[in-house]
Amino acid sequence: MIHVYKSKKIAKEATISFIGMGFGNAVRYLFTVVLARFVGIEYLGIYSLATSVTRIGEVIGIAGLQSGVMRYVSRLDKENEIDEIRQRVRSGLMLGLIFSIVTMILQLALSDWLAIEIFQGSELLKRVIVISAFSLPFATVMIISAFATQGYQLLKYKITVINIVRPTVMLLCTLLCLGIFSKDSAIIYPLFISAIVSALVSLLFLKKLVGIKLNEIFLGKIDKELLSFSYPLMFVAILGTLLHWMDIMMLGYFTDTTTVGLYHPATRTAGLMRTILLAFMGIFSPMMSDYHRKGKLDEMRKLYKLVDRWIISLSIPFAIIMIIYSKKIMLLFGGQYVSSANVLSLLVLAAFIQSFIGSSGPTLSMAGYPKINLINSIFVLMINVVLNYVWIPLFGINGAAYATLVSISFLAVIRLIEVRMIVKIQPFSIKMLKPVIAGGIMIVVLSLLKPIVMPMHTLTSLIIVSLVGLLSFFFMLWMLKFD
Repeated sequence: MIHVYKSKKIAKEATISFIGMGFGNAVRYLFTVVLARFVGIEYLGIYSLATSVTRIGEVIGIAGLQSGVMRYVSRLDKENEIDEIRQRVRSGLMLGLIFSIVTMILQLALSDWLAIEIFQGSELLKRVIVISAFSLPFATVMIISAFATQGYQLLKYKITVINIVRPTVMLLCTLLCLGIFSKDSAIIYPLFISAIVSALVSLLFLKKLVGIKLNEIFLGKIDKELLSFSYPLMFVAILGTLLHWMDIMMLGYFTDTTTVGLYHPATRTAGLMRTILLAFMGIFSPMMSDYHRKGKLDEMRKLYKLVDRWIISLSIPFAIIMIIYSKKIMLLFGGQYVSSANVLSLLVLAAFIQSFIGSSGPTLSMAGYPKINLINSIFVLMINVVLNYVWIPLFGINGAAYATLVSISFLAVIRLIEVRMIVKIQPFSIKMLKPVIAGGIMIVVLSLLKPIVMPMHTLTSLIIVSLVGLLSFFFMLWMLKFD
């Protein structure tokens, strides 16, 4: 087995990450509920489209540098090579600022074309895209700084900034805007203000851990080695972000902001599933990089299987609840969103598949094969675009959900095969049958419970379902002596 210390390290950091991400996703979810109920479907659609554009801008501005910085920091001696660590981090921050400012200017220049010509939107959509563009340099500094601290195999700083500070500031700004100003301001300013605050907090943490001050960001040099490793990851991240937001953008192109508004709560809810994957990847990636550097293939194999088994064990019960009780969950946003229940089921299934194979992508990157991830992302994005182009006009929001499910499934198969052939490891083991069996029992229990709880109030029924479902799943897992 993996050394006990390493197992405890994974469990501790993943727990910190899961709690922090759980809090952040809960706040973001509440943010979406507030927008859905108090600004309406059309405004939620406008916010969703503008956010999709800005998230792509963030990825371009960061240019994969966050993963490059994290990888090099994780490989350097934290006491004897501190000067090189600082130089790597300063280089990453300086390059990120340059790229993000260029991206910001590009988003500003294209705002009118995107809002009016592509999404057939209004002047309000253009305003949201413009104001959001100014958040890009701050978001870039925040993310690169946070990932630099992750290179120390510590997740608390990154989790605090990205999953506590930023979403909390966004929610508070939205509530303040709704209470004092207008509906327009509630979708225009929160993203921008939260980026500024979280960037400042992230830099304070970076100074505490690495000793880099704010004015030292501009002392970085052009690090060709860092760029060489990072730029393929930038394209992978761009393509991954495009894949994540493609359904939203193509719905905006083929339909209208109201349809996008109906779709957004379902994709936000399904996105909660990714919390489990991301919680483990924060510690998994630097450890895999360290094992690969030392040539410990056997340890990589054990870590890969262990983490995938934990991910699937935690993902199954939440996926079952969301799929069986999709209508109840969509009622949280209002009665008009129940029509998106089928979309939620499809997207949850896609998110579950993504969580199960999610460690394969970082495994390839940390083993030194980021370009393979790039090629994968290109092919899968092409498939996704074609499927959206064909299915959205035919099936509407369901077509977008089907396109996402098929694309993610195709990517899963490709990555599993590549990791097996290239890195010589695979995640499957007989122990994985235990959470699958426990999940089967949970499906039976919740199906029998459904006629009883469906007439109840939405919150009451979801609380009962969650408690009964989780207890039945983990009790069965305990009976099977899951290690």
